[in-house]
Amino acid sequence: MLIQHGSYQWIPFKNQPFIERGQALLYRGVGKSPEFRCLQFHPERLSLANREIWRRYLDSQARMLSDSVLSFNTIHDRVVRCETESFRHASRLSDAIAAAAGFDICSPGFATDLWHVAQEGYSLDLGVAQRKCGPHYVVFKTPLDNIRITTFVADESEVKIVDPTRISFVEGHGCAVKFVAATE
Repeated sequence: MLIQHGSYQWIPFKNQPFIERGQALLYRGVGKSPEFRCLQFHPERLSLANREIWRRYLDSQARMLSDSVLSFNTIHDRVVRCETESFRHASRLSDAIAAAAGFDICSPGFATDLWHVAQEGYSLDLGVAQRKCGPHYVVFKTPLDNIRITTFVADESEVKIVDPTRISFVEGHGCAVKFVAATE
C-alpha cells in the first residue's frame, strides 16, 4: 500500500518488484498506437530561455507539493471520471499555480510540451496498461519520490510524474518509444 497526501494505491507486489529499492515501474497503455512519444531532455543542456521555463515548472511543482491539501487538490484537478466527481476534478487548479509562477502553459513550445508530460497518467498496475489502456503499452522506471499518487477509486492505480528527466525506459510491448528532444 502506498499513501501520499490523502491518496492511496493498493498494488500487487508482482507489478512493483523494485518498490523495496525505492523504484516504481510505470505502465502506460497506448491503445493500438505503434509508438509512444516521450519528451527527453537534460536541464543543463537547455537554452537559457528553456532553463527559465524549467525553473518555473519546478517552482510550480514545489508549490503544488507544499502542503497535503493543495497536493491532493492539484493532482485531482484533471481526474474527470464519474468515480471522482466528488473531488475538485476539472478545477484546473494546477494551471492557476503554474500561471502564478510565470509558467506559460498555453504558448506553443517547450513549456506546453513539459506541461503536457506532467499531466500524463501512468499506472502502477500492469493489468491496467494491458487490459484497460492496451493492448500496446510501455514500461518506465522512476524513483518513488518522483510520483504523485491519484486515487484508487477509479481502479486505474494512476500516478503522475513530477520530474520527467527522472524516468527511464524499460520496455515497449507492441509499440516503439520515440524520444522527442526539447525544443531549443
